[in-house]
Amino acid sequence: MSQPPNRSLKKEVKSKPSAKRWLIACDILAMLLLLTMLLRLVLGQATGNAGQWLAFPVILLLVCRFIISQKASKAGESSETPSPLEVEHLRTRVAEQQQTIEEISDRTRLLLENIGVGILITDSLGTIRFIGLQAARLTGYSRSELADRSLESLFKNGTPTFSDLVTRNFPARLICQGKNGEEIWVDLWLAQVMLEKKLCYVVSMCDASEAVKAVQRRQELIAQITHELRSPLTAIYASLSILTRKDKMKPEDEANILTVCSRNAQSMKLTIDEILDYSKLEAGKLVVELNPVNLQEIVYQATESVRSLAESKTLSLKVEIEPLVVLADSRRIIQVLTNLLSNAIKHSPRNKSLTVAAWAKGDRVEVSVADQGAGVSDDDKKKLFSSFAQGDDAKAIPESSSGLGLAFCKEIVNLHKGEIWIDDAPGGGAMFVFSLRKA
Repeated sequence: MSQPPNRSLKKEVKSKPSAKRWLIACDILAMLLLLTMLLRLVLGQATGNAGQWLAFPVILLLVCRFIISQKASKAGESSETPSPLEVEHLRTRVAEQQQTIEEISDRTRLLLENIGVGILITDSLGTIRFIGLQAARLTGYSRSELADRSLESLFKNGTPTFSDLVTRNFPARLICQGKNGEEIWVDLWLAQVMLEKKLCYVVSMCDASEAVKAVQRRQELIAQITHELRSPLTAIYASLSILTRKDKMKPEDEANILTVCSRNAQSMKLTIDEILDYSKLEAGKLVVELNPVNLQEIVYQATESVRSLAESKTLSLKVEIEPLVVLADSRRIIQVLTNLLSNAIKHSPRNKSLTVAAWAKGDRVEVSVADQGAGVSDDDKKKLFSSFAQGDDAKAIPESSSGLGLAFCKEIVNLHKGEIWIDDAPGGGAMFVFSLRKA
């Protein structure tokens, strides 16, 4: 950085005796000369020539003092008045500082506009004074519509009030009333700040709709799992109670009761395995080991595992598979087929049939499970592979599942680098199809 233009001048001034020192010296000499004249007068030694000789230096000193004081005053005036270069330098500095302030202001504005949460600033009474872009988007109101409104008017029925919000522990999960009447769950934070020497509150709002839905799905899942485990457990308990009365039981009845116990225990095992495996999948702990396997053997094991469930509804199982070898984790593909078959059994009316088929298609093998039920609507086809998703007919089926089975199937097939989808079965019903790579 270049030095100011007057810095060298200041150095020169500092290197010489200051004008103030010269003035003091003149005053001292003049006083000494005057004292000498007075002493000579008092002692009677002053003569006309001696007095003139002493008066001349005194007058000279006074003249010098006057000249020095005039120069000093002019130098002071010139030093107080900035030069054009100094003025230009100051203007440049002021412009730079102003630009810096504007840049900081722009960055702050961009931050408030684009931050992922809605920002509002209210005065001490809860009246909205600043509205961030995300806050306007979240509520559906424009900024002009939110300006000067009370914060509590954004919440359903004005609850809580602003005074309640100030004393509440945060974050708080509340229902926000959108412009179109829609109720939006939000997580809200409130912080007290001082802006321009005034008490204000910064309000942060984040959309909590998905979090609330997740909690609701979790509660529904717990209720569904409880129902799915309680029903077969009740059947097993009732069957075992009957077995304790052997004096009134025929051998064939005993065999039927044991079949019922076995079938319900199998249903419980499938439900528990489904939940545990999906938990591992979500945690990223479930892996597949791909090896060449016989597809016919996999299908046979899967159909045998659900045969008792199919027979309980008098459903027949048909298998139409070519001799094919695929690259797969046999245990996981058996789980996929078991899930699809169990789902088909639950959605099939009695005395119908289920068909498991497989065929080669290029370097892939496609496997299908078809039922003769009511089929799947186009809307359900788009959502059934999502977690906790169920079709429109789920409530009409007593043994409806947790909604995790199809999501689990999709993830397992994805780990095999394959695809899974839903088609309409020939003659009515639904057909679930997935692909695997040939070995």
